[in-house]
Parts: sequence; structure tokens; C-alpha cells
Amino acid sequence: MIEQIVPSTICFACDVCCRFPDDTSPLRPYFTEEEIRAAMAAGVAPDAFPDHHGSQVRLVPHDEGYRCPAFCPETGHCGIYTARPLDCRLYPIAVMWDVETQAVVMGWDSKCPFIRGTRESPESQMYVDRMAARLESPNIADIFIEHPQLVGAYQDDVIILKRLDTITLGLRPSEKPRRP
Repeated sequence: MIEQIVPSTICFACDVCCRFPDDTSPLRPYFTEEEIRAAMAAGVAPDAFPDHHGSQVRLVPHDEGYRCPAFCPETGHCGIYTARPLDCRLYPIAVMWDVETQAVVMGWDSKCPFIRGTRESPESQMYVDRMAARLESPNIADIFIEHPQLVGAYQDDVIILKRLDTITLGLRPSEKPRRP
């Protein structure tokens, strides 16, 4: 459904994903009801989800911060990788409101070490175009519209790539689409 641009060798050596400075981090992943069921079937405890109809995951203490309960720090692997939520599958793409909270945009999370070194490559630009089209497709856009919590707050360390008009219109019906 969502192709991954970051090679797994880089992911396994990274210390950014799945770890958070505090237990209420707005960046912790959001799981839809279906994704919660899949995560629990894969071994995540039911109490990791405050609302089984859809919620951000409850983080667990780890070192000097917190981690996703599905993340295994000893191996650097996700314990539910094949059942991970859309929010995680998209990374290092971030979907968020723009600074004025008027439009939904997609961007690169500049904290991702892979993106720091490759974001200007032709392959990365083609990936951005494919991901924008995929996010704006009815199947994916509908998920965002049904679960507006998937759209994060503006982050100034995310490099904005594209406005997502279909999702914006779904969440703000009074918005007019931009002309190309």
C-alpha cells in the first residue's frame, strides 16, 4: 500500500524513530480501530490504546525518554512491522496542517538521517510525487478524513513538499482547491 523509501539497514541503525522525549509527545503514532485490532493481534497489549476506536498509542518508559510499545530496543525492530499503522508506514513523510492551519500538507521529517542526505535526489523527488498521488487517492484520503487525528500539527522542522487538496477539502469543505 505504501512504499518505503528508507532502506532497512539505515532504519535499524537509527535512533530517531519510535522513541520520544515525553510520554505525551504529539508525534507518537495514531492507530485507527482496524490498526489497533491488528496491533493487539500481533502482541501489543490492549492498554496501549486509550480508545480502541482510534487513538495515539500510549508510550512506555525507555532510557531517559519513552518508546512505542511495539518497538524492541534490543533489536531496533518493530514488533508489529507488517501490521504497523499508516502513520508509521508513511514515515519519513509527515502529514500535517500548514503554519496557518488552513491546508493539509506533506513534508519530509528532517530528523530522519536518510532524508538529510538524499532529499534532493531525483529518486526522492519521484517518490514525493508518487506519495502525494497516493495520499490524495480516494482510499488513503478517506482514511485521513475519517481520522483527522492522523493530520499532525505544524512542525517547523518538517520540510514542506506539497499541499494535499483532497484531504484539505475533506477536512475543510469550505476550502477552494488551488489552481495548478
